[in-house]
Amino acid sequence: MMTIHKLVRHAALALGAIAVVLGVMLSTTTTAQAITADCGGGRCTVWLSKSDTAAMGQGRAPAPPASLPWQLKSAYWALVAGHRWFAQQYASRGWCSAFRLSMYPWETQGYVGYRC
Repeated sequence: MMTIHKLVRHAALALGAIAVVLGVMLSTTTTAQAITADCGGGRCTVWLSKSDTAAMGQGRAPAPPASLPWQLKSAYWALVAGHRWFAQQYASRGWCSAFRLSMYPWETQGYVGYRC
């Protein structure tokens, strides 16, 4: 039987992997000035520009590499679709957005907007 500690650990590792994959996919398909990723120490943040936030709000996102397993592709498209409305709200205010994931449960995580 899996304990809560192991369950949280596995969930954090899975979320971290998705954040890294998202950061790599987005940063390799666009210019370096538009999207940046900052990962290390159990934390990963993918910073999107205003134009990328607006594009995400319109449902446009770069396609994941064909070599990725279908599970990661499905997770990627679900992430894009699930955050579309939030991206529209941030873009209408002229804000940028970012994905923040951490293996530490007490830290801020998720999709956030910020003034840029």
